[in-house]
Amino acid sequence: MCNPHKPFMAEVSDIDPPIPADADLRSVRWFKLDIVSLLNSDFMQLANPEEFKAAFLLWTKSIHQVPAGSLPNDEAILAMLAGGYDHRRKPWQRIRQMALHGWDLCSDGRLYHQAVAGTVLDILSAVQVRAQVTDPLNAQEAAKAKGKARQQKFRDNQRAKRAMEKARTQQGDEPSPVTDMTTVTPVTLRVTPPVTPVTSPIKEEDREEDKEIHNDNAAVTLRVPPLSVTPETPLPDEEESSSPSREGALCKKLRALGVRAAPHMVVVQEMCARHADEHILDAAEIALEKKGAGIHVGYIAAMLKNGATEGKTKSRSTAGPPNRQLIPPVAVGGSHYVKL
Repeated sequence: MCNPHKPFMAEVSDIDPPIPADADLRSVRWFKLDIVSLLNSDFMQLANPEEFKAAFLLWTKSIHQVPAGSLPNDEAILAMLAGGYDHRRKPWQRIRQMALHGWDLCSDGRLYHQAVAGTVLDILSAVQVRAQVTDPLNAQEAAKAKGKARQQKFRDNQRAKRAMEKARTQQGDEPSPVTDMTTVTPVTLRVTPPVTPVTSPIKEEDREEDKEIHNDNAAVTLRVPPLSVTPETPLPDEEESSSPSREGALCKKLRALGVRAAPHMVVVQEMCARHADEHILDAAEIALEKKGAGIHVGYIAAMLKNGATEGKTKSRSTAGPPNRQLIPPVAVGGSHYVKL
């Protein structure tokens, strides 16, 4: 019996395939089309609508072949892929030349198109990049690298802060022209009398002073010194260190260990009202061992709430929880959320 299938190209080719033999894109649903190259090609100028339709079907269906971007060298299969033609009928014979324009036979016995091969290589690169991004191992490594970078940034900021404080300390003894208070600028203020009369009893001495001040359109000259910044004026970073409150001293110790904390934080005030400094520092050491430098003080507050430092605190001191009556009044009064 005669085989109805015959090759589209009968000659033997020594051209290497432009696409790897294991390229499989059957799960890909998109196709990249170079519009500029297509509109400027000879095929676009010579092909009629029926030939263009058959060629476009062959381009897209070749993506889901194995290897991707190739077609079998079989006349009957090509006619069916091009739109369901019968390779023995005249309609296929009429359009087959332009429908397979640009396809060449390679050494593996399959047909390849130069433009389609370039599109397939682009799709393979995009699929590989997407697989690397969604790989859980790569995501875990990226998270570790991000955490190390964050810790390194915190250490660099701490070094820079200590260097600035050291430079300020060394320059504290040098005279500054801004600290000169001899020049006083007079400022004239217009004081107007109050509209609402005072009904409360007024002493004679106060009444005489009011007569001197509350004259209509009276001009009062005040001598106001210019604003200045002296080395004795504490900067925002130094105000916390010079603060006599319990929160300030505790935050200074926490920052020395590598914990982000400030006396004005509500969580710091609540911790001071509920726990002793010893318990808080124990929790900070445990948290630093787990997370490393740069953690937030809220993490320590959560550990204290869950009792994470119970064992370590008992081994250090058997006195039990702190006596709330011994907490400094500043710490108790500064808390807006805990009433002791």
